[in-house]
Amino acid sequence: MKRRRPNRKPNQNRDRSTRLPRNAPPVELSITHVGARGDGVGRAEYTHHHRTDEHAVFVPAALPGERVLAQPVSLSGQGMKTHLSEILTASPQRREPDCDAFPACGGCSFQHWEDEAVTAWKQDQVDGFLARAGVVPRTVLPPHVSPRRSRRRAGFHLKRLSGGIAAGFLERGSQHIVAPLGCSVLAPELVTCLERLAELAEREFPVGIGIEAQANGLDNGICLLLSGPEGWHDGRLEALAAWGVEAGLARLSVREAGGAALTLLAPAPPVLRFGDVAITPPPGAFLQATREAESALQQDVAAFLDGPARIADLYAGCGTLSLPNLAGLSQLTAVEMDPAALESLRRAADGAGRGAQVTCREADLAGAPLDAAEFDGTDAVIIDPPRAGAAAQCAALSQSAVPRLAMVSCNPATFARDAASLLAGGYRLERLRMVDQFRF
Repeated sequence: MKRRRPNRKPNQNRDRSTRLPRNAPPVELSITHVGARGDGVGRAEYTHHHRTDEHAVFVPAALPGERVLAQPVSLSGQGMKTHLSEILTASPQRREPDCDAFPACGGCSFQHWEDEAVTAWKQDQVDGFLARAGVVPRTVLPPHVSPRRSRRRAGFHLKRLSGGIAAGFLERGSQHIVAPLGCSVLAPELVTCLERLAELAEREFPVGIGIEAQANGLDNGICLLLSGPEGWHDGRLEALAAWGVEAGLARLSVREAGGAALTLLAPAPPVLRFGDVAITPPPGAFLQATREAESALQQDVAAFLDGPARIADLYAGCGTLSLPNLAGLSQLTAVEMDPAALESLRRAADGAGRGAQVTCREADLAGAPLDAAEFDGTDAVIIDPPRAGAAAQCAALSQSAVPRLAMVSCNPATFARDAASLLAGGYRLERLRMVDQFRF
């Protein structure tokens, strides 16, 4: 019996990428704008399989108004991905990159663009998504941009090779590791931490092993979580702990094959202060990328809430946005699906003598959102969802009687969608601020 071929809708595979040959002829084009992923975008004709078509062309490190020569890499229904080969006509907004690893390093997209232009582009991204969703803020506050060398959180990749160590960030769209030489994003202590990690890997790791390192800068030092395949740290725990002491870490933890973290070293409790509350976040915890951006978010949320008595903090994490306000609250309900983060929040409240004011609730708000009735008596809600947004929870909130919502989002597309849902329920977008804590 013959197997029937499934019926395919037209263009069902239009986005499947085709790798182009390395000797493909370069294309010359003018860049019209910068796309949502940070590439310069233009259009050019290209002949593939004896067929000539005009394609959208994506050129990393190219700027609007430039004429460039680009080397084709792949072709899909979305367009052609390329590498920048030569700048024929440069933009007046082009500048010399701070970092020698740009543009190979996947950590930055905009080292070549003047700061003011990058900020304007990012603000335009937010404004554009909101406009397409029909959302108009009453007041747009000035953007906050974190300074150079302020990133306190980073995920490093390390691999022990036969000829040495690869340590740093992944190249964009690749598993190749690039050392961020002269990095102008990372805080100096994280740069030093990466250098020491490379030395550790060369001394202790077997050839071929790959390790991921999550480094968080806390108030009393760096908290480091090393993750690798099953058995990677067998027989090495004592050496790793000794290295952690030598590196002056606030905490060193290890994990294998996605299991639980094992803490090897913590001379004193790792501390991060939110107002008068000190938390000890779990190993590898999510933190805002810079202290400056964290402070800006906390201040804006506190100013907007204006001292309401009963707050619900949704996607609360370790309490970054709610704990600074705890002294002025009668009740805080923190809702989070990560039990370790929620436990650190609870312990911090207990340690500050305010445990009676805090109720912790473990819940998956994407799959099981709180319904409108559960917010009865709530004076304000803080909500800080992941990149996928909070469609289900915002739909429920739109039917609630909560008078004020303070929302933080890391994705302008899902934020615009969720804001439109809230506006449909009778809310208005009172104030908006773009906070750029991912410099370049």
